[in-house]
Amino acid sequence: MAQARLNLRNVTTILVDRDHFTRGLVAQMMRGFGMDSPTVCENGLQAKHHLKHNCADLVVIEGALPDMTSADLVRWIRRQEKSPFRFVPVIVMSGYTQLRLVSAARDAGANLVVKKPFSPAALFDRITWLSRNERPFIETADFTGPDRRFRDIPPRDGVLKRDTDNQTAEEDDGVAAQQQANTAA
Repeated sequence: MAQARLNLRNVTTILVDRDHFTRGLVAQMMRGFGMDSPTVCENGLQAKHHLKHNCADLVVIEGALPDMTSADLVRWIRRQEKSPFRFVPVIVMSGYTQLRLVSAARDAGANLVVKKPFSPAALFDRITWLSRNERPFIETADFTGPDRRFRDIPPRDGVLKRDTDNQTAEEDDGVAAQQQANTAA
């Protein structure tokens, strides 16, 4: 079967990485995907300045910036209440994938963490996945960002904690009861 194409021609991207070689490599990958040349920033302060004055459709951040962590920058992006860029998809790329670093980026509101080194195909797959799988945006006292759940797994303690979880559980019970009634008939 033929797959639908993804047109990335007018996607504006900000690439934040302190390493000149890596910035060039990832920017070249993005141009190869058909994206216009990404805006490149060497540190978090430059990225903040750019985002305050420009719009972006995608932000790609190195995990270890010279002036702040990627989690700090992602958290700053997500906390900009009066700005539309707070909803921008964020990919964090890192060669260090210890659980605490990946969790910090995820808990700050990053959409995805990609382990370096990665191939152009792997980056393209992640960008494609982001464009086709929109997750709800969650705002709580200590988290702002896309829903961190990827799979429909019940909580460990069995207690659903969100209003939407309870509605979904009730709807699922209704569908299951209807299916059982249809099977019995």
